[in-house]
Amino acid sequence: MNFLKRLSGQKLLGYPFYLFAVLMVLIAILIVNGIFEVRRTRSQLYNILETEALVVIKGLEKNSGNLLAILSQDRPPLSGPGIVEGSEESLSIEDLLIERLINLALLLDQESAQKKDSPQTLEDRLARSGLSKVYFLKSNAAPETWEALPDPLKTGTPFFQNVLTGKTRLDVFRGEGPLRKTLPLAVAVARRFDQGIILLPVSFDEYVVLSRQIIIQGLLEDFSGKGNIAYLRVEDARGKVIAQTGEPFFMRSSQNIKRKEVRSGDPGLFWIRGEGGEFLEVIRSFQPAGKELGVVRLGLSLKEVNPIIDQGMRNIILLGAVLSGLGMISLFIIFRLQGRHLQKMKEMEKQIRLKEEFSAMGQLAAGVAHEIKNPLNAISLVVQRLEKEFVRDNPEEQKEYDRFTRIVRNEITRVNQIIGDFLMMAKPLDTILEDHSIMDILNYVLEVMEEEFRQKRVLVAKELDKEIPLIICDRFQLTQAFINIFNNALEAMPDGGKLRLAVKRVRLSDFRFRISELEEKDSTIRNPQSAIEIIVADTGKGIPPEALEKIFAPYYTTKGKGVGLGLAITQRMIQAHKGTLEVQSLENQGTTVIIRLPVSPIQ
Repeated sequence: MNFLKRLSGQKLLGYPFYLFAVLMVLIAILIVNGIFEVRRTRSQLYNILETEALVVIKGLEKNSGNLLAILSQDRPPLSGPGIVEGSEESLSIEDLLIERLINLALLLDQESAQKKDSPQTLEDRLARSGLSKVYFLKSNAAPETWEALPDPLKTGTPFFQNVLTGKTRLDVFRGEGPLRKTLPLAVAVARRFDQGIILLPVSFDEYVVLSRQIIIQGLLEDFSGKGNIAYLRVEDARGKVIAQTGEPFFMRSSQNIKRKEVRSGDPGLFWIRGEGGEFLEVIRSFQPAGKELGVVRLGLSLKEVNPIIDQGMRNIILLGAVLSGLGMISLFIIFRLQGRHLQKMKEMEKQIRLKEEFSAMGQLAAGVAHEIKNPLNAISLVVQRLEKEFVRDNPEEQKEYDRFTRIVRNEITRVNQIIGDFLMMAKPLDTILEDHSIMDILNYVLEVMEEEFRQKRVLVAKELDKEIPLIICDRFQLTQAFINIFNNALEAMPDGGKLRLAVKRVRLSDFRFRISELEEKDSTIRNPQSAIEIIVADTGKGIPPEALEKIFAPYYTTKGKGVGLGLAITQRMIQAHKGTLEVQSLENQGTTVIIRLPVSPIQ
């Protein structure tokens, strides 16, 4: 606070705030300019798309005008007077019309079999298909049924006689000469779900309308999907759809379409959002051969346009963020420079205090080692004498006796090693690296602690890979590290539980290991490719979240009798082997310790 007051007295506080205000004004100007620039870019891109749409519409009008000329009311279609009979385009159109009529007959037959052919349903179906009459005929049909047929079909032998008698399943009537003005086309299809036939006669007016739909539908499908075209629809003056193709959502009666005028007062250009994305819809009158037929709706996809607009917005946001960052940096740089010296002083004070702690710990460890050395040597001599003088007659008993005395001697050696481990908190570790089996180390630790596991009713479950490679390690250090970890697990399960021990080989690329120091100590170790992962998981009381961040700090402990060096020493041992140690814990659910050690590169 005094520091801030002193800066304020020197008029340093005012400068950053003035700079901040100027930068905010510049950023506001940039944002406003960016918004107008994005709108201008969007307008230009929409104009380009609109021009593309108008070109397509003109092409549709020209091509459809040429084809629709043959269907003009004042010129008989196909083979009548004034038309070259057998015109390739005319025959192609008529073939498509015949195919549509056949499909309609099959659909009517199926609906009739499913009892969906009520008079109203049939009338609606015919209205949607562009026809006014359909006949369901049988060979024994009443005379009045035959009388209702169009006149050209009542003279002579009916063209559908072979279909009615079952000799063929399909026949087509094509009116010739003057008949084309009365009945240009009729199709007879044998029924699949009932007896008789379905007869679909097409009057001249219906022929013109249906042929026009086929022509326009074919042209729409030719243009659909080209460039940015997403959908096309041609409607007559009453809004009835003549032909359409493109996006499925647009061809359905969907209510999930959001529509907005692009230019105020322009009803011919809309922005649309539907299930298929965003589109620019252009609406224009449709005038093939100069004769107005209705309107055409052409939708252009904005998939290629939106990224350009979005990129412009991102550039504005990025530039604003950069200027804001520069403003913040400029605002705090003076305070950071003034506070850097104070921060360095605090860090130096912390380092000196830590060195003093390490020095005191080293002196304590040296004193303890000196006081314990002679008693340990005496115990070691006694154990050696016991091994030599007390020989058992029973080989099994002798084997068990030797095992216990060996454990005692090994533990005496480990106690000496523990005393030395205290010193590593004050000086670098003297690590002797050799190839060892991690399973030998773990099995030894489990054997040493077997009685403790039994007494505390802790079950050890092992999950081991079949082949565990050797690792480069100091056997005594890792033994002490795992004893520390197992002890912590036992203390977390005072009422018993389960200890899971998993050992497996993992790829080194999945983790980060620092091996530069390892290579300096042993030049034969180069680029280890994999690691051994050891997982020790208990079902104990776990570690509170606030304590989990402090567990590796020297002297930090949650135990009544602990000194807070166990995990700190363990972590340093693992790091000395270029490995990693990770602790995961949930309170009242258990703790998992994950250790990863590099594999010997010779394997």
